[in-house]
Amino acid sequence: MIGGLLVIALLARLGVWQLDRAHYKQALAARIASRESMPPQALGPQGLDFARSEWRPVVARGQWAPQWTVYLQNRQYRGVSGFWVLTPLRLQSSDTWVMVLRGWAAPDVHAPMLVPPVPTPSGTVDVHGRLAPAPSQWLSFQKDPPGAVVRQNVQLGQFADYHHIRLLPYVVQQVGTARDGLVRDWPAPALGMQTNYGYAFQWFAMSVTCIGLLVFFTLRTLRRRRQGAQGARA
Repeated sequence: MIGGLLVIALLARLGVWQLDRAHYKQALAARIASRESMPPQALGPQGLDFARSEWRPVVARGQWAPQWTVYLQNRQYRGVSGFWVLTPLRLQSSDTWVMVLRGWAAPDVHAPMLVPPVPTPSGTVDVHGRLAPAPSQWLSFQKDPPGAVVRQNVQLGQFADYHHIRLLPYVVQQVGTARDGLVRDWPAPALGMQTNYGYAFQWFAMSVTCIGLLVFFTLRTLRRRRQGAQGARA
């Protein structure tokens, strides 16, 4: 019985832990929504405190380096596999750069692996976006060469070392309707709250099932003992 009670307590604790994770992510979603509603902040060479400014609107002024544009392949938009286009921006009057996630580009229907041309303005530009973490790393069985244009992943530190530049450790996720043919219908950050609620339900259901089994076997054992005692007296 003691072992059964310990199992029940463990399952219930796992359910509570998953609920705590879901509540944390709810608070995180509210914090993201609050930051997204803030007025834009200028992104200068000194950078910003990412922990305090993640998902906040920013404006970065500088010059594009189109020769270093990177295309991340197999990125989905409405069920279509295309490219995420990233171009580094040199912040004005500095040697500091920031990687800009410019948008999603559709593949050529006749040559899906051929990168589409993306017009990039010259001179000083103002890029409107929001501060975001670097693109997540996809599982790949082949390591991308440091200077690859079309790739599965991009690591900002490796990119900076290869090009010998000072690159901020986050990206600007560009918004707006720049005339470059890119789609900027960015999805909300995937926090996975429903997954936590689903796991919590499973753990609590298993705990309730164990309670039912413990009660059933305990009552059956007591009934057999009672019947055995009555038979011995007879």
